[in-house]
Amino acid sequence: MADRRRLFLIDGTALAYRSYFAFAGSSRGGLSRRDGHPTGATFGFAITLRSLLEREKPDLVAVAFDGSREDLERTRIYPEYKSTREKAPEEMLAQFGDIERLVEAWGIPAVASPGHEADDVIGALAVQGRDAGMDVFIVTGDKDVAQLVDDRIRLWNLRSSTTQPEILDAKAVRDRFGVPPERMIDLLALMGDSSDNVPGVPRVGEKTAGKLIAEFGSLDELLARTNDVKPPAIKASLEAHRDLALLSRTLVTIRTDVPLSKSLDEITPPRPDKAALRALFRELEFESLAREVGDDKPPVGEQDYRIVRTEAELDAMLDELRAAKSFAVDTETTSIEPMHAELVGVSFAWRAGLAYYVPFNLDPPVLPAGRQALLDALRSVLEDPTLEKTGQNAKYDLHVFANAGVAVRGLGFDTMLASYLLSPGIGQHNLDALSLRYFDYTKIKTKELLGSGKQQKTFDQVDVDLAGRYAAEDADFTWRLRERMAPELAAANLMEVFTAIEMPLVPVLLDMEREGIRVDVDHLRRLAERLRAEIGLLEQRIAERAGEPLNLNSPAQIGTVLFEKLLVHKAAGYRPKKTKTGQWKTDADVLEELAEHHEFPRLILDWRQLSKLAGTYVETLPKMVHPRTGRIHTSFNQAVAATGRLSSDNPNLQNIPVRTEWGREVRRAFVARADGWQLLSADYSQIELRILAHVAEDPGLIEAFRTGEDIHTRTAAKVHGLLPGMVTPELRNQAKVINYGLVYGMGPSRLAAETGMTAAEAKRFIDAYFGAFPGVKRWLDATLIRAREAREVHTLFGRRRPLPDIDADNVPLRVAAENMAVNTPIQGTAADIVKRAMLTVHGEIARRKLRARLLLQVHDELVLDVPETEIQEVGLLVRECMAGAADLRVPLDVAIGHGRDWLAAH
Repeated sequence: MADRRRLFLIDGTALAYRSYFAFAGSSRGGLSRRDGHPTGATFGFAITLRSLLEREKPDLVAVAFDGSREDLERTRIYPEYKSTREKAPEEMLAQFGDIERLVEAWGIPAVASPGHEADDVIGALAVQGRDAGMDVFIVTGDKDVAQLVDDRIRLWNLRSSTTQPEILDAKAVRDRFGVPPERMIDLLALMGDSSDNVPGVPRVGEKTAGKLIAEFGSLDELLARTNDVKPPAIKASLEAHRDLALLSRTLVTIRTDVPLSKSLDEITPPRPDKAALRALFRELEFESLAREVGDDKPPVGEQDYRIVRTEAELDAMLDELRAAKSFAVDTETTSIEPMHAELVGVSFAWRAGLAYYVPFNLDPPVLPAGRQALLDALRSVLEDPTLEKTGQNAKYDLHVFANAGVAVRGLGFDTMLASYLLSPGIGQHNLDALSLRYFDYTKIKTKELLGSGKQQKTFDQVDVDLAGRYAAEDADFTWRLRERMAPELAAANLMEVFTAIEMPLVPVLLDMEREGIRVDVDHLRRLAERLRAEIGLLEQRIAERAGEPLNLNSPAQIGTVLFEKLLVHKAAGYRPKKTKTGQWKTDADVLEELAEHHEFPRLILDWRQLSKLAGTYVETLPKMVHPRTGRIHTSFNQAVAATGRLSSDNPNLQNIPVRTEWGREVRRAFVARADGWQLLSADYSQIELRILAHVAEDPGLIEAFRTGEDIHTRTAAKVHGLLPGMVTPELRNQAKVINYGLVYGMGPSRLAAETGMTAAEAKRFIDAYFGAFPGVKRWLDATLIRAREAREVHTLFGRRRPLPDIDADNVPLRVAAENMAVNTPIQGTAADIVKRAMLTVHGEIARRKLRARLLLQVHDELVLDVPETEIQEVGLLVRECMAGAADLRVPLDVAIGHGRDWLAAH
């Protein structure tokens, strides 16, 4: 007898959401295309679908999608159905069109039913397939679908794209839930479903429901014999909520008779349109998937990778480097931490397809005299400023060479920074990603060489032949990228920003990172004791207010106390919401809103803030002190923030709170290097508002900054028609909020929320503001018009930011792009000015041969380590350099302070 045909039914809506959250690794919801369009959900959907098709090779397959939520039959029955579920992220919704195109290109029928959910579509097709003699597999992670399982219908639960799927038959359902599939509806009716807001019967959870069905046989029998139910509390709940149980049964029952957009006869084997699939993958920048579709081979030509093993080969390579005048260089090391990394080998390339690897761990060594002799030989080209070097994340390589005593000169191109300028919104500028993006080429994976987990090796333990191939490939593709990117930078008018700001900044940041900053470890230890004591007191007060001990790291427990026990939301007039997993939402925004009405959420906020401060800084900073230098060496990131601002990590200096006493105590821990030295802080005053005055050419703002008036008082006076002396602190604060908020797209709703105004008052205030400063309104309108025409915006110095969503139909995406259009010219210009100031300060200190050193850049502030004998000179130098970093219509004001520690310097 021939094998029965196998029908696979995929819950497309559930898989799309699962994929989105699996890849949601960034603030915009995960992976994205170069232009910022989100792609994480589509990518996850694609690799899961690919895995299923390759593993199972189904005879027939279909993808089911939900109908419109507003028109669902279940919502008509019970308007509260799914009402507590969070609104889908806009980045997720923006990908449904791509997912539908993906399914179509793969040649898989997509099926839906107006007014019904994907579960119902699957239920109808599953029953039809079973009745037609097929074996049916339902691809989903939804437990509700277990009610459909029988001898021909099974659940296919893919845990990940790389693990074996979990297949549930009738026995597995009984083992998992304690009831057979035909009683799953009764089980679900009793226990309810918080994620879908199916009420169920209060006090009856999954285990209790399973026991009740096992004892009484069915929901109907249970409700008919409630007198036999124990314990009394469950009996009472069943009797009081009989209607909820019956309603819930209706809601959880999967319909198997709904009308379908495609019949079973129209369900086919997958018939991929390879050209369409490949085109879609390329459009979405899924280059590895695009290559898998056809027989395309990466257009990289021959690859001649050589390992330098002898002195003669080394001399010949060095002669070629000198003749080439320009080359790519890359290091292989023992650590990704730059201040700890030791050199294992160096690779060079100066022509596409040809690269050399010079190993430092060769046996016998390249040079008989050993490691230092080899390093000195390479020094002759690395320290020659007439030979131009290209790197990928070159600052790391410069660190490694510096650790070995080599000061690289002549750095001219960094492919990571070039990619960042060309595509500031994509997030990934590493060599693997760039090789895929530009050449459809998949590089050797680091994990293939080093392994992972406990068995992971360091690079010096890798076979030299394997290491040579890997390292030479890095240099080769760095050089290829340089050849591709340099013309792109010129065509995009970005070469000036690249050569005058970003590239010269690399050695400045290198010096700052290597210099590091001293911390007072004793102060931090004392602070940790005080902080832990305060955290302990907060935990006691929280337990007292809750009336029970709590796991404060459990949002579920906090949500239960907030909304089910203390009922905090009722006094606040707040409607609680739930996350996708069915838990009460208790993030900072929720707690802030509730904290105005009850002490408990304020205590939770305080506990979270102090716990984070302790774990992130107070108890962690001492562990970051370098054993050799005795200082902390933060890393500054040039290729992260789309506006051009620097960020930092290990530690993240941007996030140290400065408005709280505890945060200020953390700043007190950063101290000058020794007695006789002080930290000098130089901070731009209101730089973004000064840039706004310049670009808006508004006479009122320009006059205020030129005369030195308090800009917020001036704003409040003009808006309210008052003399400056009549402006109250409250009016000044309202003006301050709008002055800064306009740069970030603030409208009446947010102004009202932040100032306590009504929405109508906030709208009148904004209208009055634009009446007082008409130049600002004209600039905002003109900027949005130009942004829509060009689909990008620029800073005063030419940095650009693409805005692919500026004309999107999706309103939240379009509004976000409009805010970026206004914000980027201001914040991006501020970032450029700070970077230009850093360049001149660093250069002037070197030119004058001063002992002072630039240490940190945080927001609009520079921090320097300065001998007390140089304080006056360096203070004047820094003020002059920072004030002169841009020629604006208003002066750039710089606040200078100094002291033994960072806090005292303010």
